[in-house]
Amino acid sequence: MKITFLIPPVLDKTYDVDRCFGCNYGIYFLPLLPVLYCATLLKNRYEVKIIDFAALRKKEEDFINFIEEDDSDIYVFYSVFLSQNTDLKARDLIRQRRKVIFVFCGPQATYQPEAFLDKEDSFAIRGEPEFILKLLIEALYQGKNLNDIPGISFRKDKEIIHNPSQGFIANLDDLPIPDRSLLDHRPYFNPKLKKTPHTAMLTSRGCFGKCTFCVPNSLSYARELEYKRYYGIKPAPRLHSVERVIEEFNQIKKLGFKSVSVIDDEFVWGRERTVRICEGIRDLGLEWSCLSRPDMLNDEIVKALAEAGCRYVDLGTESFCDEILKDIKKEMSAEDTRRAVKLLKKYGIEVEINIILGASDKETKETIRYTLKELKKLKPDYVLFSIANPFPGTEFYEIAKNRGWLYYGDYIPVDSAKNSIISYPHLSKKDLEGFIAYAYTSYYLSPHFIFKQLYRIRNFKDFFNKIITAVRFFNKNFLKKN
Repeated sequence: MKITFLIPPVLDKTYDVDRCFGCNYGIYFLPLLPVLYCATLLKNRYEVKIIDFAALRKKEEDFINFIEEDDSDIYVFYSVFLSQNTDLKARDLIRQRRKVIFVFCGPQATYQPEAFLDKEDSFAIRGEPEFILKLLIEALYQGKNLNDIPGISFRKDKEIIHNPSQGFIANLDDLPIPDRSLLDHRPYFNPKLKKTPHTAMLTSRGCFGKCTFCVPNSLSYARELEYKRYYGIKPAPRLHSVERVIEEFNQIKKLGFKSVSVIDDEFVWGRERTVRICEGIRDLGLEWSCLSRPDMLNDEIVKALAEAGCRYVDLGTESFCDEILKDIKKEMSAEDTRRAVKLLKKYGIEVEINIILGASDKETKETIRYTLKELKKLKPDYVLFSIANPFPGTEFYEIAKNRGWLYYGDYIPVDSAKNSIISYPHLSKKDLEGFIAYAYTSYYLSPHFIFKQLYRIRNFKDFFNKIITAVRFFNKNFLKKN
């Protein structure tokens, strides 16, 4: 049996989607880890391949040429909110040519499985897909009953059936280390890391935070959506063991990679685990990045990160207004960010700060201006601005819907780096979109930022990655119209 994991090119006249995080369109791309996990589980029994048309910057005609020649039995799509239309069109293009099986997983297939189940040739996997997909493929291959497979939805005799949930994977170490040789990594890079070839990594799933607005990386989000639907609460975080994390870093090194984006929702789970991991990878010579809450960092942890090759840390700050932080249940203060930035700079680690505009009705034009002013004082190396997006399954969605803040009456997929579906009486959709455009242009077109980036360029590949990222970003957000 031949199984192909497809990441199609844009087919709906929008943009290629960042499926790792799932909430905006892609400027640069990272390898899609859920697909790598799934393919690794299947590779010893079936003929498996992964084709990332988006990262390769392929067009619709390239996709059509591929499916005209390909003879796979099953196509698997990892679908996020912004990619649903493209994924369904890709299925239609394949259907026009022959009869095969389609499997959809990811947060959109979890949230709205019915959208993918128009015919009996399609299946939706809800939540964490890896072990469920393996069971489904085995059942299809052997002609077994599908009713015993947890976490799938499918159509039978004109009826849509939703099997009971799998829950969540209790021991992440039961998953194999992703076989990165299954995927051509040449298109992948992180412009904030200088070395290539580049890959991505997960050391945990989920987060202990209670933030009302938060959507984690897309795999954790699918996990959370499914668990909340069946059990009514957020699933507990799960972590790979320290030994497993170190082993995976070592495998990455042996494969020839030189940099790694660690995309956990939270990498710093405490002093002991973080320091042990850092000590275990310190001599590998890899450069890498991670995400952390500012209040989780202290001098010992930051020193360990720096000595282990961590080049930048992405801080979940959201706002410099403590009243807003309290309202969105961030459970930290603006001073935590100021302290974390000083620590990171002390040890030579670059800083990216995440800012979310409009996550609370306590946000005003004045609080946004204050946050932007405080950012300039700290002079972080990078800032990721976004407009708060009330994703289904979040507390923010329920609040926004109940209070009439949703501009379109309900959630619709938009790029949160550009568009708003929130509109407050005192802070409109137009206001928020104006502020985010100003925030990006004033920060990334400032002489201070431009000269700093030029100064840090060390080779042509680094220069090329930074230039191409900038061109794609401004083309998507400010030069083209949706």
